[in-house]
Amino acid sequence: MKKRQECIDVGSEYCPCYLAETNNCITCSQLQGKKFCDCNWRGVCVYQELLMNGNQIKQQRDYYNSTIEDIKEIGKDSYLLKLKVTRTLARQLKEPGAYVFLRDKRLPQYFDVPMSIMQSDVSNGEITIAFKSVGAKTNSLKKCDENVLVKGPYWNGIYGLRNLKSVKEKTCLVLARGISQAPALLTIEKLVKNKNKVILLLDKGSVGELFINDFIKDMNIDTYEEDLMSEKGKGLIMQLLLNEDISLIYSAGSDLLHMKVISIIDELGIDPYLAVTNNNEICCGEGICGGCTIRLKDGTRAKACKTQIDSRKIIERRVLLD
Repeated sequence: MKKRQECIDVGSEYCPCYLAETNNCITCSQLQGKKFCDCNWRGVCVYQELLMNGNQIKQQRDYYNSTIEDIKEIGKDSYLLKLKVTRTLARQLKEPGAYVFLRDKRLPQYFDVPMSIMQSDVSNGEITIAFKSVGAKTNSLKKCDENVLVKGPYWNGIYGLRNLKSVKEKTCLVLARGISQAPALLTIEKLVKNKNKVILLLDKGSVGELFINDFIKDMNIDTYEEDLMSEKGKGLIMQLLLNEDISLIYSAGSDLLHMKVISIIDELGIDPYLAVTNNNEICCGEGICGGCTIRLKDGTRAKACKTQIDSRKIIERRVLLD
């Protein structure tokens, strides 16, 4: 029997959501309009949760009016933004794959832009975000004066979270390129906390700077700098995979980088766990608008903003589309 897709929000305070109320639940077959149950059990029955809540959704994510603590340029059209938030939100965002929506409060809602969390300081109630100015939404963030609207927490910024969070006392290879150095930091912190040996390969990418260095200088990790898209970069990756007993690879960068990692793994005939950044278009973050919906190689449709998808299936989809 084919397992149901896994929703990142199942079991959280935001489940059941609008998808359950409208018979479009990612996980529950009965809340998809079917007459039987064949869910991939996650310890929580979404159908029962909806019934117990009077057939209504639970309170959904709201906007916070956040104070800008600091904003500084860190590279070519790239900026580091520190925001004051509640300690509760900071705690919820201190997980690999966490992201929020940001918007200048003077602008309408369709200026919401998803941003990965780089660092979360729970004790001080602060989050740090790195972004590259590439269009109307990100350009507007540079012009914010004292406040910015923050909506969150969201957690599906990484595919392969289960493996990433469960690996302990192993050797892990982290690849971080360009602005994707930002989401790599929370992943590194998680891996180090779980007593893993972390080998980090850094690539300046289009940012032109290794801005993550100031955040990892006190961590006991092995760090290399190389153009990961070059033949020399490929050689370095292969050398580390052959010489080290790598249990997990985390790729933080473009889909081209993810595809290169997959091709190297296949070429070497090894099978480590794989986690990659979610580079799909995300619009509402709630699975409602359909802007993030993708079709996998096997024909399955998935809402990329909420569905945990196997990393290889994402790469297969990209190869299929190319």
